[in-house]
Amino acid sequence: MVRSKFFGIACGVAMLAGSVSAATLPTAKEVQAKMGMGFNVGNSMEVPNNPTLWGNPYPTQALLDSVKAAGFNTVRIPCAWDSHAPGGKITQSWLDSVKTVVDYAMRAGLYTILNIHHEGEGGWFQSNIGTSVNSNIDTKMKNYWTQIANQFKDYNERLLFAGANEPGPNVNTWTSQHVSTLMHYYQTFIDAVRATGGNNATRTLIIQGLNTDIDKSVANAPVSTFPKDKVEGRLMFEVHYYDPYQYTLMTSEQNWGASEPIQPQYYYGDYQKAGEPKRNAGYNAWAGSVDSKIAGIEHPKEQFAKMKTNYVDKGYPVIVGEFGANVRSPELSGSDLNLHKQGRVQWHKDVVTAAKQYGLTPILWDMGNESNSGYDNMAYIRRQSSPMGKVLEVDVINAMRSVYSLGNYVNTGVTHVEDFITGGTETPSSSSSTPVAESSSSATIALHPVARVAGFEFRRDGNTLYGAGSIMLFDMNGNLVRSVGAASSSKTEMQLQGLRQGNYIAKCQGQVMQVQIR
Repeated sequence: MVRSKFFGIACGVAMLAGSVSAATLPTAKEVQAKMGMGFNVGNSMEVPNNPTLWGNPYPTQALLDSVKAAGFNTVRIPCAWDSHAPGGKITQSWLDSVKTVVDYAMRAGLYTILNIHHEGEGGWFQSNIGTSVNSNIDTKMKNYWTQIANQFKDYNERLLFAGANEPGPNVNTWTSQHVSTLMHYYQTFIDAVRATGGNNATRTLIIQGLNTDIDKSVANAPVSTFPKDKVEGRLMFEVHYYDPYQYTLMTSEQNWGASEPIQPQYYYGDYQKAGEPKRNAGYNAWAGSVDSKIAGIEHPKEQFAKMKTNYVDKGYPVIVGEFGANVRSPELSGSDLNLHKQGRVQWHKDVVTAAKQYGLTPILWDMGNESNSGYDNMAYIRRQSSPMGKVLEVDVINAMRSVYSLGNYVNTGVTHVEDFITGGTETPSSSSSTPVAESSSSATIALHPVARVAGFEFRRDGNTLYGAGSIMLFDMNGNLVRSVGAASSSKTEMQLQGLRQGNYIAKCQGQVMQVQIR
């Protein structure tokens, strides 16, 4: 295995103004048939204001290559927008930052889902699904999706847009008014994207279930309530799966009511530990025994069968946009921790097996926290430490790969794909098999080191950027850091000395380059 480190710059070239012939993209069913299993770059681009505030470094090409090499064919990019939209307009520098990450994913050959995520941004959308439409929210949905869609209108069918994340009031009972309000906002999302034209006219779009909860969606949101689309067969439906909650996410014993029994955390798989039955997945605190209906593979099969009957069979492919389970450390250690991990491997395999059986696309949630020092330990591929891109949960990944007959994980690299923009004018580098980064050596992977459009060159050489016009440098939050006006000669130069380490976005004459300072 060749070991390498992503170093230097990755450069994405903006499209030249002018008309580009739109393609008729494949249907949602045709797209979903190729999506395989997926991976979330979580706790990153959806962090409000600054993608690195929650401990994860800015995504790199090496990371997305690692995702592809691990056997995933889809990546979901949760993304914040409201905190980057002063006055209701998304800054162009943030759009360019998101484009950089989308390009990494597309170049790695991944089907790429870009959404509007809302945690940490005051829940401006998903926590405000009332019994009537709020015009301010509706305006934001229209404006944001118009801007996002225009940024990516010429990307091919491997880019999908998802309107929301986990929308809805935190209530057990949805009313028809709540459902009508949510579907109105989805109609705004669909209409805004379609109105931008280009490939967006037939791009696959994804709408989310009620709280992305399977039972709430089936009970209250039949396909008859769905928004209308101008084109046929280009909508998907999304739910999430973290069941049983006591096993996957619950971090302490909980009392769900004064007259209710204490709900314990589950540490083990179905009947795994006979000496401690209340810690086995599926334990029923009311009955004092394990309920096989909510343990093992039977529960995801039962739930995903509902999705097939109610949505897939009625023309709406379904993605399980998030699933995953925390490692119960530091709660457990020694043989108990090992037993827990064995059951956890089986849980992941069961979920993926059931998803594949019923025609759903399972997308693993990864939050990047690899410290095992707290309770949010859901990191499958290394991001926060070196070597970047190393598979941390090999047994889990292998169990999931086995469902798709991929064999055990071996890092054989990826082949970059450069033709994901229809009618694009960028000069692609040669596609080649590129091993993922698993070392801190000083080797270099060069990705589009030079951007050219109609003879114009925008490039970096060491600590200098060269262009033929004004150069502006932004941080990843959209703040202007440095600028140089157009020079009288044929070249403009910007010096990079004195900048803090990190990632920046440089712009010149409509072209965009990511600049990495180390």
